[in-house]
Amino acid sequence: MNDIVNLHPEKPALDNPDLYINRELSLLEFNRRVLEQARDPGTPLLERLRFLCIANSNLDEFFEIRVAGLMQQIEFGATQGGPDKMSPADTMHRISGVAHELVSEQYEILNNEMFPALEREGIAFARRKEWSQAESEWVKKYFQENLLPILSPHSAGSGAPVSESHQQEPSFHRRIGR
Repeated sequence: MNDIVNLHPEKPALDNPDLYINRELSLLEFNRRVLEQARDPGTPLLERLRFLCIANSNLDEFFEIRVAGLMQQIEFGATQGGPDKMSPADTMHRISGVAHELVSEQYEILNNEMFPALEREGIAFARRKEWSQAESEWVKKYFQENLLPILSPHSAGSGAPVSESHQQEPSFHRRIGR
């Protein structure tokens, strides 16, 4: 009975960055778990496709909100991080690596798992290089008659945020100048 249990252990130093998880990196890891659901063969195929779409949408929103905010902090010269003590620049560097992995994984799942599985179920996607002349003409006509008339040009410059009303609408971007 020489073992003494300390019922009042020393309180941790709350300024220790090891006690904290970076908020942005945590969101990316959550998105990785969503992608794992898209890979799960025990999940019905269309549900897996839905998880893949959710992961893609999450990543879009992450860049629109979180990465844009970090970019502003870096632009304004902010160097101090949050409780994890990671500077905005360090966080961006880590985000870049993780985000590239996630995007690669999304494409790998889509091209090597989803498309073949959907095709086995009778759902196929024809790539542009596989289109017949008639299909190419139909797509061009459809674009000119149905999509082109509703396109609206929007300016986006350095530091000019995209209008919130247009963020989730389909868009086509073209760099003009320089």
